[in-house]
Amino acid sequence: MDRFDLAPRPRLLQGELGPLFKHLKGIYLDDDAFAGFRGILRNYFLEIWPLAPGDDLLGQAVTERRLHSLTSASKETGVGPAVLDDFLTEAGAFASSDARADARKTFDAKAWQHVLDEVPALVGPIALRRAIGATLAELNGLKADGVLVPRTKVATIKSPWRIADGQALLEELEAYAQPVAPEEPGWERIQLVHKRLGLPVGEIIAAIRASSLRLGKRSDVFGYHGLVVKISEVAALKTKVAPKRKPSNNQGEVTAAAFARSAGIRGKGQFLPLIEGGHTPAMLVLNPTTRRREWRMSRDDIAAFEANYTTPSMLSAETGAHLNTIRAVLQSERVQPFRPNGLDVGPVYLRKAVEPVAALLKSQGGK
Repeated sequence: MDRFDLAPRPRLLQGELGPLFKHLKGIYLDDDAFAGFRGILRNYFLEIWPLAPGDDLLGQAVTERRLHSLTSASKETGVGPAVLDDFLTEAGAFASSDARADARKTFDAKAWQHVLDEVPALVGPIALRRAIGATLAELNGLKADGVLVPRTKVATIKSPWRIADGQALLEELEAYAQPVAPEEPGWERIQLVHKRLGLPVGEIIAAIRASSLRLGKRSDVFGYHGLVVKISEVAALKTKVAPKRKPSNNQGEVTAAAFARSAGIRGKGQFLPLIEGGHTPAMLVLNPTTRRREWRMSRDDIAAFEANYTTPSMLSAETGAHLNTIRAVLQSERVQPFRPNGLDVGPVYLRKAVEPVAALLKSQGGK
C-alpha cells in the first residue's frame, strides 16, 4: 500500500498494534534497545495520522503538526468540513474524485496552511459591499470583468470574498480621484456609465489606471459608489478603443482560465502573470458573445506550455500516480515550483526540473 495514501487509523491501537504501543510507551519506554524501532514508528505514524502538537505518540509529545484531516482542520478553524473540502479541492489538495470520509481525508498541514488561514476570514457579498461602499450591481460589474475576483468560484460557498482585496482596489482608485462637487454636472458613477455606453467596467478602470480617463470622487458619498467619471470622456474612449478589439473565431482555442483549471492551477489570478510576463504564449482577443477581452490559447500555445512546464495534475495524468503521492515526492526531492521574479504563479514547475521525478513515478507504475 502506498504510504502517502494511508489514512489515519487510530483503531489499530485497539487491535493488533495495541499491545505493541502499550509496551513501547510503558515497560520499554526507557529501554534503549527499542529506541531506534520506536523512532521509526513515530516518524511513520506522524506521516499518516493527523496528530496535533501536544499529542502523545509512543511516550513523546508531538511538537508540530505534519498532517491534517478535514475533521481536524474543521476543529481548528471553526469552518465546516464540507466548506473546507470545497476550498482544498479547488486549490488542488484533493482530487475531485476523492470520496474518503472526513476523518480519513488527509493533507499536508504546512503546504495548505495558507488556505486554512484564509478561509475563516472570507466574507459574503453584503459584508464586502459595506466595506467598500458598493451596490450589488457595482460589485457584480467589478466581478464580471475580473476587477475584483472572489477567492473561489465554488457556487455552494457563500463567503468567497476577501475584504482586503476590495479595500486595496478602493484605495488604489481613490488615489487617482479628484474631488467633484455633488452638484457638478457631466459626471456619473462607473456602473451607470457602463450601462449607458456599453463600455465594460474593466476597460473603464484600465483607462483610469493608464491615466487616459479622469476619475472623480464625490465627497458626500462613501466608497466605490462615490467614484465618478466624465460621461463625455468615456464616450470618447469608447470610440477610440473599439477599432482595436480583435474578434475571435474561437476555433481550436480555449480561454486561458479554462486551460489553467484543467492543468490544476486554481488560484485566482495565478496563471495570467505567466502570460502577461511573456513566459508562455497566448492571444488577447475579443469574445464575440460577451464583448469582453480575454486571453485565449491555441493548440500551439498549449503545446508550448506543456513543453516548458508541468503541474502535479499533468504529472498525474502522465504517470498515473495519485496527486498526493506526486506532491510528496516533489517535496521530498526538493523540487521547487517556478517563481518568475518571486511571483506565485501556482503549482507550475519547469519541465526539466521534474523529469527525474516523472521518471521515478513511471518506474513505480504510478504508485
